[in-house]
Amino acid sequence: MIEVNKVRTIKSSILDGIEVKSATFIDKNFPFHFHQCWSLACIENGSENIAFNNSEFLVSKNALQLIPPYSIHKNWSNTNSPWTYKALYISDDVIKSVSKKINADYSHLASFPYFLSYCTSEFEINEASIFKILENLLLDALNGDAQSYFQKNTDNSFEDILNYLSLNYNQSITLEMLEQTFKVNKFKLQKSFKKSIGLTPLEYLTTIRIENSKKLFYTDVPLVEIALESGFYDQSHFTHSFKKYVGVTPGNYKKNSKILQDL
Repeated sequence: MIEVNKVRTIKSSILDGIEVKSATFIDKNFPFHFHQCWSLACIENGSENIAFNNSEFLVSKNALQLIPPYSIHKNWSNTNSPWTYKALYISDDVIKSVSKKINADYSHLASFPYFLSYCTSEFEINEASIFKILENLLLDALNGDAQSYFQKNTDNSFEDILNYLSLNYNQSITLEMLEQTFKVNKFKLQKSFKKSIGLTPLEYLTTIRIENSKKLFYTDVPLVEIALESGFYDQSHFTHSFKKYVGVTPGNYKKNSKILQDL
């Protein structure tokens, strides 16, 4: 019997310390979110639906997806159908190294919302295999029809607010505070931010907090302190938000997270 709604993570020493997540879900709908690093995922069984601002599609077994940092997307499984995947969270330096090898401009690649192909061999987690997968994904996109990918939103009008949220995520932040700090009506800010970025200011802030909280799960910091250090006002709020965005509770995630030197 397949164990569903389960997440296991391993922090490896390869490729500047990638995190490897193995997960199985059923009837799970993740909200729009982003990652702060590059995400490379392979569907091992079942299928998933994935949506970006300009596109929505179904991907099935053996699909490889590479999603750049801050590319806003959502994923959801199909009713009564287990969805199993493995995801690697990769640093900018690794992608920059691949970009240099294929003579591609990193900033141009980072402007794509996603890269997608299907693997023809087993998804192996070692440096040589990962570099080859990345190289093929990027080259396929660059050599294909660029119009089919669109580009991520490049609106810089909210750059100051985005930087503020990223730097102060562990502080108490409200729409009223943003209104006072940036001299903009909070209702106008809410509407225009959502239209331009794809998330409301507080949804963006929650995603930043979740992303930063996961960095602390490989330490001895207690869950209640992880919650507070990540900007959540109490552990209950942290647990609710974490399960919504990650799929399991912080306690379950921490229990199934470990550090290995090699995979």
